[in-house]
Amino acid sequence: MKRLAVVVQRYAEEISGGAERHARMVAELLARQHHVEVLTSCALEYTRWTSHFPPGADEVGGVVVRRFAHPLRNDIGRARVPLIHKLRFMARRLLRLLPAPLVLAPSGDAHFDGLEFLRRQGPHCQGLLDHLDASHERYDAVIFFNALYEPAAIGIQRWGRRSILVPLLHDEKPMYQPVFHTVFRAAGAILFNTAAERRLAARMYGLDAGHEPLAGVGVDMSAPAPDEVAAVLQRRGLMPGYFVYVGRIEVAKGCDTMVRAFLPLAARDPSLRLVLVGQSVMELPAHPQIVLTGFVSEADRDALIAGAAALVIPSRYESLSLVLLEAMLLHTPVIANGDCEVLADHLRDSGCGRAYTGVGQLRQAMQAMAELTPSERERLGRQGAAYVLQHYTWDRILAVYEAAIERVTALPSKPAALASSG
Repeated sequence: MKRLAVVVQRYAEEISGGAERHARMVAELLARQHHVEVLTSCALEYTRWTSHFPPGADEVGGVVVRRFAHPLRNDIGRARVPLIHKLRFMARRLLRLLPAPLVLAPSGDAHFDGLEFLRRQGPHCQGLLDHLDASHERYDAVIFFNALYEPAAIGIQRWGRRSILVPLLHDEKPMYQPVFHTVFRAAGAILFNTAAERRLAARMYGLDAGHEPLAGVGVDMSAPAPDEVAAVLQRRGLMPGYFVYVGRIEVAKGCDTMVRAFLPLAARDPSLRLVLVGQSVMELPAHPQIVLTGFVSEADRDALIAGAAALVIPSRYESLSLVLLEAMLLHTPVIANGDCEVLADHLRDSGCGRAYTGVGQLRQAMQAMAELTPSERERLGRQGAAYVLQHYTWDRILAVYEAAIERVTALPSKPAALASSG
């Protein structure tokens, strides 16, 4: 039995997706074999990092959680990416320039390097970083989730080589700052979710990451029975054959593009519905064929996915997409943004749906999915489920984590680099 810490920016049962849900599933499963503590912030939301939970020890799902205080984002200023890093992002995205990255070495300027960005982006948990400094005899290894946020990006440099980084890397502007070259080299092991994420790390940071294993998450949900799906749809006034989106409803996730693609289809077919499952932080048109459910139970969410003509994922920034894998296991076809390499790989390798680029192709894909026959839809569903069962079982993924834990606990504990976030 090892003594492990899991570091992640937020941690709560109320957080239903993203890195936070990923970290919680891994922590709870590892806790069956090891002593696990979670180190995190007091926040429930990520826009201002308001303190929702008190600092100190807590317990979630049978796992000890240590929460550390942090200021509101508004109290420490706005996080800004320097112009030169924005230009590097634009050049690589638009022109696909150079097989090797343009490496900008840390300069000692906290603003240029990205340290100031991390502090201002939040959550800035100085107590968490100090706890890591003082805990080299407390933990055998530390698993850091989501390289974008300060607890992982700075924490891994303060902790050192007995670390596992689960980066959840996206091709986005902040990740072009020099600090992240150091973050990825500080880890004793890196667990990527997909081959596309591993290729991206090699392109962005010049990492020789081909030997790093692919982990991901396990998907072991049970499909709701047909009568359970029918009951949920009846209660919400829906008929099978709608499109469903699950997650944060915001412009940054491409939801505005999804709505624009749907409205012309809705005008031609009054029976079509777009069902949005989650919290909306963007303005939505008041339209009778757009259904906003808000947060729902997991059982209702699964039923809403199972009853859909297709799940739509308009985001271009995904490192895995758990909801995509869940939809596949529920035999629901998927329409996803082909500008996201991870999503495009999933759809190509599984054959369970269609990738698109641009609002016009998205509209065409939605139209095509709406016109599928039941046998065609079932064929796509079977292909998606087979893909998940081959690649995303917890037995395989936990074996990858256990091997990484054994590897890093044999390494020296001295930090690879010392970083200060102020």
